[in-house]
Amino acid sequence: MTARRGLLAAVASVAVALGAQNAAAGTMHLSGGGTASVGNVAFSQVAMNVTFSGTGSASGTFNCLMAGRSKGVLGGFKLSHIMKVQATPTTGSVTGSIATFSGPGFVIMDGQRANIEVSVWVDVATQQFRLTVLDLAPSPITLDTETFSSGGVNLR
Repeated sequence: MTARRGLLAAVASVAVALGAQNAAAGTMHLSGGGTASVGNVAFSQVAMNVTFSGTGSASGTFNCLMAGRSKGVLGGFKLSHIMKVQATPTTGSVTGSIATFSGPGFVIMDGQRANIEVSVWVDVATQQFRLTVLDLAPSPITLDTETFSSGGVNLR
C-alpha cells in the first residue's frame, strides 16, 4: 500500500511539474465546440482544438459549418445552401479569457472549394466567437459575434 502511495505521489509530482512547465512557457489549449447563435437564431456548428505556444505560434484545427439553420447569414455570402470553413491555425495568442488565432484553410460554398486565410476571436468567459474570412473576394468578411447555445469552449 505504501509503495502504491509513493508511486501515485511521484506521478502527481511529474504532472504538476509538467503543468508548471507549460504555464511557464505560456502553452495554452483551447478546445470545444457546439451550436452557436446570434441572438436567438442558430447559425453555426463549430469545433476548435488549438494549442498556443506562448511565442506567437499556434497549431490545431478549426471547423465551422453553416447549413440550413444559417439561412439568414448565408445571403451575405450570396449562398442559398451551405458554407463550411476549415482552417489550420499557425499564429495565435491568449490574453486572459480571450484567444485569437489565424491561419490558412479552405471554404466550401455551393459545392465550390476555395483556399482562404481566416482569423478567429474567442472569449471563453462569455462563450462567444467571431470568424473573419480574410481573403474571400471582394473583401474580408467578418461574421457577427456568435454565442454558444449548446456545448462551449475551454481554455487550459
